[in-house]
Amino acid sequence: MKRISLLLIGIGLGVIGVAQTLDEAKKLLRYGRLQSAEKAFEKLVQANPSDPESVYWLGQLYLEHSPAKVKLAKELYTKALAATQQNPLILVGMGHIELLDNNKAAAKTHFDQAIQATSNRKNKKYGDPQILSAIGRASAAGDSQTGDIEYALEKLAQAAEIDKIDADIMVNTGRIHLKRGGEFGGPAKRAFEDAIERDPKYGLPYYRIGKIFESQRNTALFLDYYNRAVENDPNFAPAYFELYEYYKEKDVNKAKTYLDKFMANNDSDIETEFFYADFLFRSGKYQESLQKGKEIEASLAPGEEFPKVYRLYAMTYDRLQDSVKSRDNMEMYIAKQAKDKLKGDDYAEMAKMYLKFPGEADKAEALVEQAVSLDTVVDNKISYMKGIADAYAAQSDWKGNYKWLDKIDQINPRRTAVNYYYLADAAYKSAQFNESMKVSAKYISAYPDQIQGYSMQRRAAVAADPDTSNGLALPAIDQYTVFLMNDKESNKFRILENHGYKIYYYLIKSREYDKALQSSIAILELDPANDYGLQAKAEAERLIKANGGEVKSSPTKTDSSSKTVKTGTSGNQ
Repeated sequence: MKRISLLLIGIGLGVIGVAQTLDEAKKLLRYGRLQSAEKAFEKLVQANPSDPESVYWLGQLYLEHSPAKVKLAKELYTKALAATQQNPLILVGMGHIELLDNNKAAAKTHFDQAIQATSNRKNKKYGDPQILSAIGRASAAGDSQTGDIEYALEKLAQAAEIDKIDADIMVNTGRIHLKRGGEFGGPAKRAFEDAIERDPKYGLPYYRIGKIFESQRNTALFLDYYNRAVENDPNFAPAYFELYEYYKEKDVNKAKTYLDKFMANNDSDIETEFFYADFLFRSGKYQESLQKGKEIEASLAPGEEFPKVYRLYAMTYDRLQDSVKSRDNMEMYIAKQAKDKLKGDDYAEMAKMYLKFPGEADKAEALVEQAVSLDTVVDNKISYMKGIADAYAAQSDWKGNYKWLDKIDQINPRRTAVNYYYLADAAYKSAQFNESMKVSAKYISAYPDQIQGYSMQRRAAVAADPDTSNGLALPAIDQYTVFLMNDKESNKFRILENHGYKIYYYLIKSREYDKALQSSIAILELDPANDYGLQAKAEAERLIKANGGEVKSSPTKTDSSSKTVKTGTSGNQ
């Protein structure tokens, strides 16, 4: 999208209206007003085709506008090299094109020629700081594979030594550090801070620091820097947009305030119209959102595509409970949108829509896998998987729900009690009782002071042995009882229930009558008048005698409680 990538170039304060001078055109470019800037630069070049600075900046505008205009920039600089007798600034512009073509050797040749041509002018040691800064800008553009990083940093350092005022020198230094990887966020931030010292009213370095903190998910700090950007540079539209993006799903009225400011300080085009349609959707004005989308479609030139409108339709129809139109429009969006612009979130949304149709589960799961593979942020991966897990839960498909919650558990660096609870519960509801016991055991280990882990482990263990013939639930029951005994009065019913289960097993299944007697005594210690406890005690004593055994005197209360709750307390780990 045209809005906020590397389009923020230029110096000076903001300007609204039609540019008359080169400085005013640069200001338009700085604010991301690409349409206005393009008209302004083209007008300046038409008026004076031999002015190398106007030609250079028009080429920069083309490079920032879209990949489709790189060819225009190359043609412009090629003609200008001849027309200006290889002006140093145009040499740098051509080197910029060559870096984008991954021809570093040719680019460096042009850069060195430009430096040599200016070395006897403003600075004999390094050359013209404007040229050095432009070389740095060229390497700051593009992806992490574009540019000659070390060479560019050297030239920007030289430019900064000569020119103590131009903030863009430090901005481009910071941008290049960021291209080196996340571990260079510190040097990048310091470079942007140096840019702020050079020009405190320049919004871009505040914005760039905000982006660093946003990548670190430090909400308080990235909001602070976006707000500082617009406080110091009120016409700086990109920061308004980021504030809108943050608040659009949290506070729709506050989001509207930032959207209005973004639109007031940005060129009116199809993108800004789409932002407004998106706002209508988020405001719950679904029919108005659909109408705005239709207006956007109607404004397109013959053959022109704007795929994002189909995603808007898909999300809106989803809210309107029209699953067919929602799915069809999302399919249209996926088919028409450029593959490099599709994000994991797009595939995840498509997956949730497929799940609403019988027989489409395989498609849905394949799309979520694709979404997860595209994203490098663990929290995003978890979000995509949770989306399909929740979709399965909404259909009471607990097997599918457990499958994806388990996938989340495998990568989740912050397993909370809630994570364990839902994972154990999904395993239980999908009749995967052994898995539910295993998750519950992990729950207990991580959160030993919470009752749910013990109760869920007991529930799954009992379900895993439906006819109580194997005694598989006993370790989980005993571990649960140990926990419950910490507050016997509050947990009295549960403790009695646990001992009742054990009595049934020992009397009926295993015929371990002495153990049945112990459990009956444990019941009576909590509730001396308990009918079941009294009957069980009498029956256990009768069976012990009938089998030639001797009924020993009842142990003391402390001994009985201790012996009962400590039987097999290891649990089903």
